[in-house]
Amino acid sequence: MWIFLSVLAFGILVGHQTLGVIDRDEARFAQASKQMLESGDYITPRFMDELRAKKPIGIYWLQSFSATLFGQADIASYRLPSLVGFLLSLVLIFRFSRSLWPSSSGSAQGLIAVLLLASSPLLIAEAHLAKTDSVLLAVLLAQQLMLWRIYKDRLNEDPRPPWLAFWICLSFGILVKGPIGPLLALTSCVLLCGFDRNVGWLKKLQLFKGILVTCCLVLPWAIAVSTATDGAFLDIAIKGDFLSKIKSAQESHGAPPGTYLALLGLLFWPGLAFSGQIAGLGRQLITGDASRFCLAWFAGYWLIIEFVPTKLPHYILPALPALALLTSHALFGRVMSPSRLKRLISEGFIFLAGICGLVLMAALVWASVRFGGVTGGRAFLFALVTACLIAVCLWRLWLWRKYHQLADILVVLGCGALAHIIAIAGIVAGASTIHISSRLTAEIKRLPNQPAVISLVGYHEPSAVFHLGRDILLLNADEAAVFMADSKDGLAVVEKSEREVFIGLADKLGLNLVISARISGFTISRGRDIELILYQRSNL
Repeated sequence: MWIFLSVLAFGILVGHQTLGVIDRDEARFAQASKQMLESGDYITPRFMDELRAKKPIGIYWLQSFSATLFGQADIASYRLPSLVGFLLSLVLIFRFSRSLWPSSSGSAQGLIAVLLLASSPLLIAEAHLAKTDSVLLAVLLAQQLMLWRIYKDRLNEDPRPPWLAFWICLSFGILVKGPIGPLLALTSCVLLCGFDRNVGWLKKLQLFKGILVTCCLVLPWAIAVSTATDGAFLDIAIKGDFLSKIKSAQESHGAPPGTYLALLGLLFWPGLAFSGQIAGLGRQLITGDASRFCLAWFAGYWLIIEFVPTKLPHYILPALPALALLTSHALFGRVMSPSRLKRLISEGFIFLAGICGLVLMAALVWASVRFGGVTGGRAFLFALVTACLIAVCLWRLWLWRKYHQLADILVVLGCGALAHIIAIAGIVAGASTIHISSRLTAEIKRLPNQPAVISLVGYHEPSAVFHLGRDILLLNADEAAVFMADSKDGLAVVEKSEREVFIGLADKLGLNLVISARISGFTISRGRDIELILYQRSNL
Protein backbone atom coordinates (compact mmCIF):
# COMPACT_ATOMS: atom_id res chain seq x y z
CA MET A 1 0.00 0.00 0.00
CA TRP A 2 2.85 2.39 0.74
CA ILE A 3 4.09 2.05 -2.84
CA PHE A 4 0.62 2.95 -4.08
CA LEU A 5 0.46 5.98 -1.77
CA SER A 6 3.89 7.11 -2.96
CA VAL A 7 2.79 6.92 -6.60
CA LEU A 8 -0.36 8.90 -5.83
CA ALA A 9 1.60 11.51 -3.88
CA PHE A 10 4.08 11.94 -6.71
CA GLY A 11 1.34 12.31 -9.32
CA ILE A 12 -0.56 14.88 -7.26
CA LEU A 13 2.63 16.84 -6.50
CA VAL A 14 3.23 17.09 -10.24
CA GLY A 15 -0.32 18.40 -10.60
CA HIS A 16 0.33 20.98 -7.87
CA GLN A 17 3.09 22.44 -10.04
CA THR A 18 1.40 22.27 -13.44
CA LEU A 19 -2.14 23.31 -12.52
CA GLY A 20 -2.87 27.02 -12.53
CA VAL A 21 -4.83 28.76 -9.77
CA ILE A 22 -8.48 27.72 -10.04
CA ASP A 23 -11.26 30.26 -9.51
CA ARG A 24 -12.92 31.03 -7.32
CA ASP A 25 -12.72 29.17 -4.03
CA GLU A 26 -9.13 28.00 -4.27
CA ALA A 27 -7.86 31.45 -5.20
CA ARG A 28 -9.75 33.04 -2.29
CA PHE A 29 -8.43 30.53 0.25
CA ALA A 30 -4.85 30.86 -0.97
CA GLN A 31 -4.95 34.66 -1.15
CA ALA A 32 -6.45 34.94 2.33
CA SER A 33 -3.70 32.67 3.69
CA LYS A 34 -1.06 34.72 1.87
CA GLN A 35 -2.43 37.93 3.34
CA MET A 36 -2.42 36.33 6.78
CA LEU A 37 1.33 35.84 6.44
CA GLU A 38 1.88 39.33 5.06
CA SER A 39 -0.15 41.07 7.77
CA GLY A 40 0.80 38.86 10.71
CA ASP A 41 -2.89 38.67 11.66
CA TYR A 42 -3.53 34.97 12.34
CA ILE A 43 -7.00 35.51 13.78
CA THR A 44 -9.03 37.13 11.01
CA PRO A 45 -8.77 35.84 7.42
CA ARG A 46 -9.33 38.50 4.78
CA PHE A 47 -9.52 38.56 1.01
CA MET A 48 -8.12 41.95 0.03
CA ASP A 49 -9.90 44.28 2.46
CA GLU A 50 -12.99 42.13 2.99
CA LEU A 51 -13.60 39.57 5.73
CA ARG A 52 -13.21 36.02 4.43
CA ALA A 53 -15.92 34.63 6.69
CA LYS A 54 -16.90 31.64 4.56
CA LYS A 55 -14.91 29.12 6.61
CA PRO A 56 -13.30 28.94 10.09
CA ILE A 57 -9.62 29.51 10.70
CA GLY A 58 -8.21 25.97 10.56
CA ILE A 59 -7.43 25.74 6.83
CA TYR A 60 -5.84 29.19 6.80
CA TRP A 61 -3.48 28.21 9.59
CA LEU A 62 -2.47 25.04 7.75
CA GLN A 63 -1.95 26.82 4.44
CA SER A 64 -0.03 29.67 6.05
CA PHE A 65 2.27 27.22 7.82
CA SER A 66 2.89 25.35 4.56
CA ALA A 67 3.59 28.60 2.68
CA THR A 68 6.02 29.67 5.40
CA LEU A 69 8.01 26.49 4.80
CA PHE A 70 7.81 26.29 1.01
CA GLY A 71 7.29 29.85 -0.23
CA GLN A 72 4.46 32.34 -0.35
CA ALA A 73 4.38 33.09 -4.09
CA ASP A 74 3.73 29.57 -5.45
CA ILE A 75 0.20 28.19 -5.31
CA ALA A 76 1.66 24.69 -4.79
CA SER A 77 2.69 25.68 -1.25
CA TYR A 78 -0.93 26.32 -0.31
CA ARG A 79 -2.03 23.00 -1.81
CA LEU A 80 0.21 20.78 0.32
CA PRO A 81 -2.27 20.49 3.26
CA SER A 82 -4.79 19.03 0.81
CA LEU A 83 -2.29 16.39 -0.28
CA VAL A 84 -1.52 15.52 3.34
CA GLY A 85 -5.25 15.28 4.08
CA PHE A 86 -5.70 13.01 1.05
CA LEU A 87 -2.94 10.63 2.13
CA LEU A 88 -4.13 10.59 5.75
CA SER A 89 -7.65 9.75 4.55
CA LEU A 90 -6.35 6.70 2.70
CA VAL A 91 -4.34 5.51 5.70
CA LEU A 92 -7.33 6.02 7.99
CA ILE A 93 -9.79 4.18 5.75
CA PHE A 94 -7.39 1.22 5.68
CA ARG A 95 -7.28 1.17 9.49
CA PHE A 96 -11.04 1.72 9.59
CA SER A 97 -11.64 -1.34 7.43
CA ARG A 98 -9.41 -3.45 9.65
CA SER A 99 -11.26 -2.24 12.75
CA LEU A 100 -14.71 -2.86 11.25
CA TRP A 101 -13.98 -6.37 10.00
CA PRO A 102 -10.86 -7.66 11.77
CA SER A 103 -11.58 -11.33 11.09
CA SER A 104 -12.38 -11.02 7.38
CA SER A 105 -9.94 -10.77 4.48
CA GLY A 106 -7.80 -8.32 6.42
CA SER A 107 -5.31 -6.32 4.42
CA ALA A 108 -6.82 -7.20 1.03
CA GLN A 109 -10.21 -5.77 1.96
CA GLY A 110 -8.58 -2.68 3.45
CA LEU A 111 -6.56 -2.16 0.28
CA ILE A 112 -9.70 -2.34 -1.86
CA ALA A 113 -11.34 0.27 0.39
CA VAL A 114 -8.29 2.49 -0.12
CA LEU A 115 -8.43 2.02 -3.89
CA LEU A 116 -12.16 2.70 -4.02
CA LEU A 117 -11.72 6.01 -2.22
CA ALA A 118 -8.51 6.98 -4.01
CA SER A 119 -10.04 6.39 -7.44
CA SER A 120 -12.86 8.88 -6.83
CA PRO A 121 -12.36 11.86 -9.17
CA LEU A 122 -13.89 14.10 -6.51
CA LEU A 123 -11.24 13.25 -3.92
CA ILE A 124 -8.43 13.40 -6.50
CA ALA A 125 -9.61 16.88 -7.52
CA GLU A 126 -9.79 18.11 -3.92
CA ALA A 127 -6.27 16.80 -3.26
CA HIS A 128 -5.03 19.12 -6.04
CA LEU A 129 -6.70 22.28 -4.70
CA ALA A 130 -5.96 24.63 -1.82
CA LYS A 131 -9.36 24.17 -0.16
CA THR A 132 -10.85 22.64 2.97
CA ASP A 133 -12.44 19.40 1.81
CA SER A 134 -9.45 17.07 1.57
CA VAL A 135 -8.24 18.06 5.04
CA LEU A 136 -11.79 17.86 6.39
CA LEU A 137 -12.21 14.31 5.09
CA ALA A 138 -9.18 13.12 7.05
CA VAL A 139 -10.53 14.73 10.22
CA LEU A 140 -13.99 13.23 9.64
CA LEU A 141 -12.54 9.76 9.12
CA ALA A 142 -10.66 10.04 12.42
CA GLN A 143 -13.85 11.27 14.12
CA GLN A 144 -15.95 8.42 12.72
CA LEU A 145 -13.30 5.87 13.63
CA MET A 146 -13.48 7.00 17.27
CA LEU A 147 -17.29 6.93 17.12
CA TRP A 148 -17.18 3.38 15.77
CA ARG A 149 -14.91 2.23 18.58
CA ILE A 150 -17.33 3.68 21.09
CA TYR A 151 -20.32 2.08 19.34
CA LYS A 152 -18.84 -1.41 18.91
CA ASP A 153 -18.07 -1.61 22.65
CA ARG A 154 -21.42 -0.19 23.70
CA LEU A 155 -22.41 -3.42 25.49
CA ASN A 156 -19.08 -3.79 27.26
CA GLU A 157 -18.35 -2.18 30.59
CA ASP A 158 -15.26 -0.46 29.23
CA PRO A 159 -14.49 2.42 31.60
CA ARG A 160 -12.28 4.16 29.03
CA PRO A 161 -14.00 4.52 25.66
CA PRO A 162 -12.16 6.96 23.30
CA TRP A 163 -14.64 9.75 23.88
CA LEU A 164 -11.90 12.36 24.33
CA ALA A 165 -10.31 11.54 20.96
CA PHE A 166 -13.77 11.71 19.37
CA TRP A 167 -14.46 15.19 20.69
CA ILE A 168 -10.98 16.44 19.80
CA CYS A 169 -11.49 15.29 16.20
CA LEU A 170 -14.94 16.86 16.14
CA SER A 171 -13.46 20.14 17.40
CA PHE A 172 -10.76 20.12 14.71
CA GLY A 173 -13.50 19.52 12.15
CA ILE A 174 -15.34 22.60 13.39
CA LEU A 175 -12.17 24.67 13.04
CA VAL A 176 -11.76 23.44 9.46
CA LYS A 177 -15.32 23.60 8.15
CA GLY A 178 -17.80 24.50 10.83
CA PRO A 179 -20.87 22.27 11.30
CA ILE A 180 -20.05 19.38 8.94
CA GLY A 181 -18.33 17.25 11.61
CA PRO A 182 -21.10 17.63 14.19
CA LEU A 183 -23.72 17.04 11.47
CA LEU A 184 -22.10 13.79 10.39
CA ALA A 185 -21.78 12.56 13.97
CA LEU A 186 -25.39 13.54 14.74
CA THR A 187 -26.92 11.82 11.72
CA SER A 188 -24.85 8.69 12.35
CA CYS A 189 -25.92 8.53 15.99
CA VAL A 190 -29.59 9.18 15.23
CA LEU A 191 -29.81 6.38 12.68
CA LEU A 192 -27.83 3.96 14.85
CA CYS A 193 -30.17 4.61 17.76
CA GLY A 194 -33.12 4.08 15.41
CA PHE A 195 -31.72 0.80 14.11
CA ASP A 196 -30.93 -0.46 17.62
CA ARG A 197 -33.95 1.11 19.33
CA ASN A 198 -31.55 1.98 22.09
CA VAL A 199 -30.00 5.29 23.11
CA GLY A 200 -28.21 4.08 26.23
CA TRP A 201 -24.83 3.73 24.52
CA LEU A 202 -24.76 7.48 23.89
CA LYS A 203 -23.71 7.87 27.56
CA LYS A 204 -20.27 6.64 26.51
CA LEU A 205 -19.86 9.81 24.43
CA GLN A 206 -19.66 11.83 27.67
CA LEU A 207 -21.74 14.62 26.14
CA PHE A 208 -21.19 17.33 28.76
CA LYS A 209 -17.48 16.67 29.11
CA GLY A 210 -17.19 16.54 25.32
CA ILE A 211 -18.92 19.87 24.84
CA LEU A 212 -16.53 21.33 27.41
CA VAL A 213 -13.56 19.96 25.43
CA THR A 214 -14.95 21.45 22.22
CA CYS A 215 -15.49 24.81 23.88
CA CYS A 216 -11.91 24.82 25.16
CA LEU A 217 -10.56 24.11 21.67
CA VAL A 218 -12.90 26.25 19.56
CA LEU A 219 -13.99 29.18 21.73
CA PRO A 220 -10.56 30.89 22.11
CA TRP A 221 -10.39 31.60 18.38
CA ALA A 222 -14.15 32.33 18.14
CA ILE A 223 -13.87 34.91 20.94
CA ALA A 224 -10.71 36.41 19.46
CA VAL A 225 -12.19 36.81 15.97
CA SER A 226 -15.44 38.20 17.37
CA THR A 227 -13.49 40.76 19.38
CA ALA A 228 -11.33 41.71 16.40
CA THR A 229 -14.32 42.18 14.07
CA ASP A 230 -16.97 43.37 16.56
CA GLY A 231 -18.92 40.16 15.96
CA ALA A 232 -19.08 40.64 12.21
CA PHE A 233 -17.13 37.49 11.30
CA LEU A 234 -19.41 34.98 13.05
CA ASP A 235 -22.50 36.93 11.98
CA ILE A 236 -21.50 36.63 8.31
CA ALA A 237 -20.37 33.02 8.71
CA ILE A 238 -23.58 31.85 10.37
CA LYS A 239 -26.26 34.04 8.82
CA GLY A 240 -24.68 34.96 5.51
CA ASP A 241 -23.14 31.59 4.64
CA PHE A 242 -24.46 28.62 6.63
CA LEU A 243 -28.12 29.57 7.13
CA SER A 244 -28.48 30.99 3.63
CA LYS A 245 -27.38 27.65 2.15
CA ILE A 246 -30.02 25.85 4.18
CA LYS A 247 -32.84 28.26 3.38
CA SER A 248 -32.26 28.65 -0.35
CA ALA A 249 -29.81 27.97 -3.17
CA GLN A 250 -26.74 30.14 -2.65
CA GLU A 251 -24.84 31.74 -5.54
CA SER A 252 -26.95 29.94 -8.19
CA HIS A 253 -25.88 26.53 -6.89
CA GLY A 254 -29.38 25.17 -6.40
CA ALA A 255 -30.62 21.76 -7.53
CA PRO A 256 -33.51 19.45 -6.61
CA PRO A 257 -33.32 16.44 -4.27
CA GLY A 258 -31.80 13.44 -6.01
CA THR A 259 -29.05 15.46 -7.69
CA TYR A 260 -26.24 13.70 -5.83
CA LEU A 261 -27.75 10.31 -6.63
CA ALA A 262 -27.76 11.24 -10.31
CA LEU A 263 -24.15 12.44 -10.15
CA LEU A 264 -22.81 9.52 -8.12
CA GLY A 265 -21.86 7.58 -11.23
CA LEU A 266 -19.33 10.27 -12.15
CA LEU A 267 -18.26 11.35 -8.66
CA PHE A 268 -17.47 7.78 -7.57
CA TRP A 269 -16.25 6.36 -10.87
CA PRO A 270 -15.08 3.63 -11.38
CA GLY A 271 -15.81 2.45 -7.83
CA LEU A 272 -19.55 2.60 -8.40
CA ALA A 273 -19.27 -0.40 -10.72
CA PHE A 274 -18.66 -2.60 -7.67
CA SER A 275 -21.15 -0.90 -5.33
CA GLY A 276 -24.01 -3.01 -6.68
CA GLN A 277 -22.46 -5.88 -4.70
CA ILE A 278 -23.78 -4.22 -1.52
CA ALA A 279 -27.22 -5.55 -2.42
CA GLY A 280 -25.79 -9.05 -1.95
CA LEU A 281 -25.28 -8.37 1.75
CA GLY A 282 -29.05 -8.44 2.27
CA ARG A 283 -29.99 -8.45 5.95
CA GLN A 284 -26.31 -8.34 6.92
CA LEU A 285 -26.50 -4.60 6.26
CA ILE A 286 -28.63 -4.28 9.38
CA THR A 287 -27.69 -7.29 11.50
CA GLY A 288 -23.93 -6.70 11.53
CA ASP A 289 -22.63 -3.90 13.74
CA ALA A 290 -19.96 -2.82 11.25
CA SER A 291 -22.17 -2.71 8.18
CA ARG A 292 -24.98 -1.08 10.18
CA PHE A 293 -22.58 1.64 11.29
CA CYS A 294 -21.47 2.34 7.70
CA LEU A 295 -25.07 2.34 6.50
CA ALA A 296 -26.07 4.86 9.18
CA TRP A 297 -23.05 7.01 8.29
CA PHE A 298 -23.85 7.00 4.58
CA ALA A 299 -27.64 7.20 4.61
CA GLY A 300 -27.99 9.78 7.38
CA TYR A 301 -25.60 12.29 5.86
CA TRP A 302 -26.82 11.60 2.32
CA LEU A 303 -30.46 12.36 3.16
CA ILE A 304 -29.52 15.68 4.75
CA ILE A 305 -27.46 16.99 1.84
CA GLU A 306 -30.02 15.85 -0.74
CA PHE A 307 -32.62 18.13 0.84
CA VAL A 308 -30.34 21.13 1.37
CA PRO A 309 -31.19 23.59 -1.46
CA THR A 310 -27.57 24.59 -2.13
CA LYS A 311 -25.71 21.81 -3.90
CA LEU A 312 -22.06 21.51 -4.86
CA PRO A 313 -20.27 18.29 -5.88
CA HIS A 314 -17.86 18.28 -2.92
CA TYR A 315 -20.72 18.27 -0.39
CA ILE A 316 -21.06 14.52 -0.97
CA LEU A 317 -17.44 13.77 -0.07
CA PRO A 318 -17.98 12.89 3.65
CA ALA A 319 -20.34 10.07 2.61
CA LEU A 320 -17.97 8.39 0.16
CA PRO A 321 -15.74 6.59 2.73
CA ALA A 322 -18.79 4.77 4.11
CA LEU A 323 -19.76 3.71 0.58
CA ALA A 324 -16.20 2.54 -0.09
CA LEU A 325 -16.12 0.52 3.14
CA LEU A 326 -19.45 -1.16 2.42
CA THR A 327 -18.43 -1.92 -1.16
CA SER A 328 -15.11 -3.46 -0.16
CA HIS A 329 -16.86 -5.58 2.48
CA ALA A 330 -19.45 -6.74 -0.06
CA LEU A 331 -16.67 -7.77 -2.45
CA PHE A 332 -14.98 -9.91 0.21
CA GLY A 333 -17.83 -10.81 2.54
CA ARG A 334 -19.30 -14.29 2.68
CA VAL A 335 -22.82 -13.87 1.35
CA MET A 336 -25.51 -16.27 0.22
CA SER A 337 -25.88 -17.04 -3.48
CA PRO A 338 -27.44 -13.86 -4.87
CA SER A 339 -31.03 -13.86 -6.00
CA ARG A 340 -32.06 -12.81 -9.48
CA LEU A 341 -32.94 -9.33 -8.24
CA LYS A 342 -29.55 -8.88 -6.60
CA ARG A 343 -27.81 -10.04 -9.77
CA LEU A 344 -29.82 -7.54 -11.78
CA ILE A 345 -28.83 -4.74 -9.38
CA SER A 346 -25.16 -5.68 -9.70
CA GLU A 347 -25.42 -5.82 -13.49
CA GLY A 348 -27.17 -2.46 -13.48
CA PHE A 349 -24.33 -0.80 -11.56
CA ILE A 350 -21.76 -2.28 -13.94
CA PHE A 351 -23.75 -1.04 -16.95
CA LEU A 352 -24.09 2.41 -15.38
CA ALA A 353 -20.35 2.54 -14.72
CA GLY A 354 -19.70 1.63 -18.34
CA ILE A 355 -21.91 4.45 -19.58
CA CYS A 356 -20.30 6.92 -17.17
CA GLY A 357 -16.84 5.83 -18.31
CA LEU A 358 -17.73 6.53 -21.95
CA VAL A 359 -19.25 9.89 -21.01
CA LEU A 360 -16.13 10.80 -19.02
CA MET A 361 -13.90 9.77 -21.91
CA ALA A 362 -15.85 11.88 -24.41
CA ALA A 363 -16.01 14.86 -22.05
CA LEU A 364 -12.25 14.91 -21.48
CA VAL A 365 -11.43 14.70 -25.19
CA TRP A 366 -13.95 17.45 -25.93
CA ALA A 367 -12.59 19.66 -23.13
CA SER A 368 -9.03 19.28 -24.41
CA VAL A 369 -10.14 20.50 -27.85
CA ARG A 370 -12.51 23.22 -26.63
CA PHE A 371 -10.25 24.75 -23.98
CA GLY A 372 -6.78 23.69 -25.09
CA GLY A 373 -5.78 27.06 -26.54
CA VAL A 374 -2.08 27.50 -27.26
CA THR A 375 -1.28 24.31 -25.34
CA GLY A 376 -4.13 22.36 -26.94
CA GLY A 377 -1.81 19.77 -28.47
CA ARG A 378 -0.46 18.80 -25.07
CA ALA A 379 -3.93 18.72 -23.52
CA PHE A 380 -5.23 16.56 -26.37
CA LEU A 381 -2.33 14.12 -25.97
CA PHE A 382 -3.11 13.74 -22.26
CA ALA A 383 -6.78 13.28 -23.19
CA LEU A 384 -5.85 10.37 -25.45
CA VAL A 385 -3.76 8.80 -22.67
CA THR A 386 -6.66 9.21 -20.25
CA ALA A 387 -9.08 7.73 -22.78
CA CYS A 388 -6.82 4.68 -23.10
CA LEU A 389 -6.77 4.23 -19.32
CA ILE A 390 -10.55 4.48 -19.17
CA ALA A 391 -10.79 1.92 -21.97
CA VAL A 392 -8.58 -0.43 -19.94
CA CYS A 393 -10.91 0.11 -16.95
CA LEU A 394 -13.95 -0.83 -19.03
CA TRP A 395 -12.23 -3.90 -20.51
CA ARG A 396 -11.11 -5.26 -17.13
CA LEU A 397 -14.51 -4.41 -15.66
CA TRP A 398 -16.06 -6.66 -18.30
CA LEU A 399 -13.63 -9.43 -17.37
CA TRP A 400 -14.45 -9.00 -13.68
CA ARG A 401 -18.14 -9.32 -14.48
CA LYS A 402 -17.45 -12.73 -16.02
CA TYR A 403 -14.73 -14.17 -13.77
CA HIS A 404 -14.71 -12.08 -10.54
CA GLN A 405 -10.93 -12.02 -10.22
CA LEU A 406 -9.24 -9.77 -7.65
CA ALA A 407 -6.64 -8.69 -10.23
CA ASP A 408 -9.37 -7.14 -12.37
CA ILE A 409 -10.61 -5.03 -9.43
CA LEU A 410 -7.08 -3.80 -8.77
CA VAL A 411 -6.52 -2.85 -12.42
CA VAL A 412 -9.89 -1.08 -12.75
CA LEU A 413 -9.41 1.02 -9.61
CA GLY A 414 -5.70 1.66 -10.16
CA CYS A 415 -6.19 2.79 -13.76
CA GLY A 416 -9.17 4.87 -12.66
CA ALA A 417 -7.10 6.76 -10.07
CA LEU A 418 -4.29 7.30 -12.58
CA ALA A 419 -6.76 8.52 -15.22
CA HIS A 420 -8.18 11.13 -12.84
CA ILE A 421 -4.71 12.39 -11.88
CA ILE A 422 -3.70 12.76 -15.54
CA ALA A 423 -7.02 14.44 -16.32
CA ILE A 424 -6.29 17.17 -13.77
CA ALA A 425 -2.50 17.46 -13.98
CA GLY A 426 -2.47 17.08 -17.77
CA ILE A 427 -5.75 18.06 -19.41
CA VAL A 428 -7.03 20.73 -17.01
CA ALA A 429 -3.52 22.10 -16.46
CA GLY A 430 -2.90 22.14 -20.20
CA ALA A 431 -6.17 23.88 -21.07
CA SER A 432 -4.61 27.34 -21.35
CA THR A 433 -7.91 28.98 -22.33
CA ILE A 434 -9.27 28.67 -18.78
CA HIS A 435 -6.08 29.89 -17.07
CA ILE A 436 -6.60 33.54 -17.93
CA SER A 437 -5.03 35.09 -14.85
CA SER A 438 -1.67 33.34 -15.26
CA ARG A 439 -1.54 34.37 -18.92
CA LEU A 440 -2.49 37.93 -17.97
CA THR A 441 0.32 38.04 -15.41
CA ALA A 442 2.84 36.76 -17.96
CA GLU A 443 1.65 39.31 -20.53
CA ILE A 444 2.00 42.17 -18.06
CA LYS A 445 5.56 41.10 -17.25
CA ARG A 446 6.40 41.29 -20.96
CA LEU A 447 5.22 44.89 -21.35
CA PRO A 448 8.09 47.27 -22.22
CA ASN A 449 6.65 49.90 -19.87
CA GLN A 450 5.92 48.20 -16.56
CA PRO A 451 2.84 49.66 -14.83
CA ALA A 452 3.08 51.15 -11.36
CA VAL A 453 -0.56 50.32 -10.55
CA ILE A 454 -2.99 47.90 -12.21
CA SER A 455 -6.77 48.14 -12.38
CA LEU A 456 -9.16 45.39 -13.48
CA VAL A 457 -12.50 46.18 -15.11
CA GLY A 458 -15.11 43.47 -15.64
CA TYR A 459 -12.66 40.73 -14.65
CA HIS A 460 -12.50 40.60 -10.86
CA GLU A 461 -11.49 36.96 -10.49
CA PRO A 462 -9.67 36.00 -7.26
CA SER A 463 -6.96 34.21 -9.25
CA ALA A 464 -5.91 37.57 -10.69
CA VAL A 465 -5.59 38.94 -7.17
CA PHE A 466 -3.41 35.98 -6.16
CA HIS A 467 -1.12 36.45 -9.16
CA LEU A 468 -0.96 40.26 -9.22
CA GLY A 469 -1.16 41.03 -5.50
CA ARG A 470 -3.75 42.56 -3.23
CA ASP A 471 -2.83 46.11 -4.29
CA ILE A 472 -4.52 45.82 -7.66
CA LEU A 473 -7.69 47.88 -8.06
CA LEU A 474 -11.02 46.22 -8.86
CA LEU A 475 -12.97 49.02 -10.56
CA ASN A 476 -15.91 49.62 -12.83
CA ALA A 477 -15.46 51.22 -16.25
CA ASP A 478 -16.00 54.83 -15.12
CA GLU A 479 -13.67 54.47 -12.13
CA ALA A 480 -11.00 52.93 -14.34
CA ALA A 481 -11.12 55.86 -16.79
CA VAL A 482 -10.67 58.34 -13.93
CA PHE A 483 -7.87 56.15 -12.56
CA MET A 484 -6.04 56.30 -15.92
CA ALA A 485 -6.41 60.06 -15.98
CA ASP A 486 -4.72 60.31 -12.57
CA SER A 487 -2.08 57.64 -13.15
CA LYS A 488 0.33 58.18 -16.02
CA ASP A 489 2.06 54.85 -15.34
CA GLY A 490 -1.15 52.90 -14.72
CA LEU A 491 -2.55 49.91 -16.57
CA ALA A 492 -6.24 49.24 -17.13
CA VAL A 493 -7.24 45.67 -17.94
CA VAL A 494 -10.72 46.01 -19.43
CA GLU A 495 -13.07 43.17 -20.29
CA LYS A 496 -14.50 43.66 -23.79
CA SER A 497 -18.08 44.06 -22.59
CA GLU A 498 -16.96 47.10 -20.51
CA ARG A 499 -14.84 48.64 -23.27
CA GLU A 500 -17.43 51.01 -24.72
CA VAL A 501 -18.18 52.75 -21.42
CA PHE A 502 -14.49 52.91 -20.50
CA ILE A 503 -13.40 54.41 -23.84
CA GLY A 504 -16.32 56.83 -23.87
CA LEU A 505 -15.31 58.46 -20.59
CA ALA A 506 -11.59 58.26 -21.44
CA ASP A 507 -12.23 60.27 -24.62
CA LYS A 508 -14.16 62.87 -22.66
CA LEU A 509 -11.20 63.16 -20.30
CA GLY A 510 -8.87 63.64 -23.26
CA LEU A 511 -6.82 60.51 -22.59
CA ASN A 512 -4.57 59.16 -25.30
CA LEU A 513 -4.65 55.41 -24.65
CA VAL A 514 -2.95 52.61 -26.52
CA ILE A 515 -3.71 48.91 -26.52
CA SER A 516 -0.71 47.02 -25.18
CA ALA A 517 -2.11 43.47 -25.53
CA ARG A 518 -5.23 41.37 -25.84
CA ILE A 519 -6.02 38.11 -24.04
CA SER A 520 -8.99 35.88 -24.79
CA GLY A 521 -10.18 32.92 -22.79
CA PHE A 522 -13.01 31.19 -20.97
CA THR A 523 -13.96 31.88 -17.35
CA ILE A 524 -15.09 28.69 -15.63
CA SER A 525 -16.63 30.70 -12.77
CA ARG A 526 -18.98 32.56 -15.11
CA GLY A 527 -19.13 29.99 -17.87
CA ARG A 528 -18.48 32.25 -20.84
CA ASP A 529 -15.83 33.45 -23.26
CA ILE A 530 -14.19 36.79 -22.54
CA GLU A 531 -11.53 39.05 -24.00
CA LEU A 532 -9.29 41.28 -21.91
CA ILE A 533 -7.79 44.44 -23.42
CA LEU A 534 -4.75 46.05 -21.78
CA TYR A 535 -4.69 49.86 -21.98
CA GLN A 536 -1.80 52.19 -21.13
CA ARG A 537 -1.22 55.91 -21.53
CA SER A 538 0.61 56.89 -24.70
CA ASN A 539 4.03 58.49 -24.27
CA LEU A 540 3.44 60.72 -27.29
